Amino acid sequence: MPAYRFLVPLALAAAASTAPGADLSEDIFKGALRYTVQIRTTLPVPFDGDRKGSGLGAGFVVDAGRGWIMTNAHVVGRSPSRVEVALHGQEYSEASKVYVDPFLDLAIIGVSERVETKGIAEPRLECDSMPPVGHPVGAFGHPWRLPFTGTRGIISGVTARYRTELLQTDAPINQGNSGGPLISLESGRIVGINTAGIRGAQNTNFAVAIKYACRVLRLLQEGQDPSPPDLKLVYFRDIDNRKELRVARSYANDGTLKLLPGDLIRQVIGETGAIENETQLLHALRGRLADSSLKVLREDRETIVSGAKVPMQRVLDTRGVYASGVLFGPITIRDALEIGARGLMVHHVEPGSIGEAQEIEKADLLEAVDGANVMDVDDLHARLEEARGKRRRVTLTFKKLAGGDALFTYTQRNLLVRDLRYIGPQSAGQ
Repeated sequence: MPAYRFLVPLALAAAASTAPGADLSEDIFKGALRYTVQIRTTLPVPFDGDRKGSGLGAGFVVDAGRGWIMTNAHVVGRSPSRVEVALHGQEYSEASKVYVDPFLDLAIIGVSERVETKGIAEPRLECDSMPPVGHPVGAFGHPWRLPFTGTRGIISGVTARYRTELLQTDAPINQGNSGGPLISLESGRIVGINTAGIRGAQNTNFAVAIKYACRVLRLLQEGQDPSPPDLKLVYFRDIDNRKELRVARSYANDGTLKLLPGDLIRQVIGETGAIENETQLLHALRGRLADSSLKVLREDRETIVSGAKVPMQRVLDTRGVYASGVLFGPITIRDALEIGARGLMVHHVEPGSIGEAQEIEKADLLEAVDGANVMDVDDLHARLEEARGKRRRVTLTFKKLAGGDALFTYTQRNLLVRDLRYIGPQSAGQ
């Protein structure tokens, strides 16, 4: 997968009726200035997928009454972080995470009552359709720390090459644009959330389609859980762009929705349109985990498959244990059972820490502590707390991806326990 650079988006506002063919860009960007925000994030200890440090991104008001702002998950972080928001012409105020999606690069944050959003006209969202290739769009955000900047281009395509389905655009999107609005320069509606670009490529940038974010927002507003289902599936890569979703591996438990390797997923019953990729499947199932069935092609015969579906773990409930500069947390490998991986893995190793000196590395799989299996963060915390109280080192057994004539190597490291604490909620369900 090409390296990504993440960015901040553009903005647009409700467009007044005018003569056909008139350029509405100036009015649209002027409107975006009112509902787009700056987001400043500080993230001290990152779970897998996040980066330590501070950054600037963008977002836009989607529910003025509740003070809700939509942005990218990577702007605010899937790890515990401090988030601050500033409207145009205002000072920064602290914000809190309302919801962070475990699949889409999408987050909803809320501002305190000190930030007055109720008078802001919410932008219109294009929730029903995808913009066609050639459609003119504008991105609004804060590229390279140049605040409230608009750029323009067209929709270049739609791709699911990078796991989730994304809009492709040649509108310039640079660092600082992430989380901002991608706006139709014809209707003034937001069509996407500026998300990423390919390093070294010329004007090859991507945005989360607002169509998928709309359902998440609506479910939250209705008080429902918008989490996508955890189907425990791995799919074949669609290398030839056949626009089909075929199951390669299934790790589903008994009593849940059971698909088989080779099943071609065609449709979610009750939803219009064929399923072409995982993003479309999870979108169709959001809010319908209890009452949905799938139409699949199995051994050249069409069949209906039903079964229980559990939601993916809530991002805001993710818990880890930090000790001696090492963050341990849940295994994030989707097909971990394929390699017999259970329990915990290393998410982060602090440079210059005791853990780094012991050559512990990110993505190491924790096999045992003092020879005993450890399956969850509470068990690990208790064992490390006991060792710290007795002022003794613990022996950690790791499985590491290798290469050559062996897929894995195994190491044992003796760790002196220092600075022991939880990262995230102190206890499950807190």
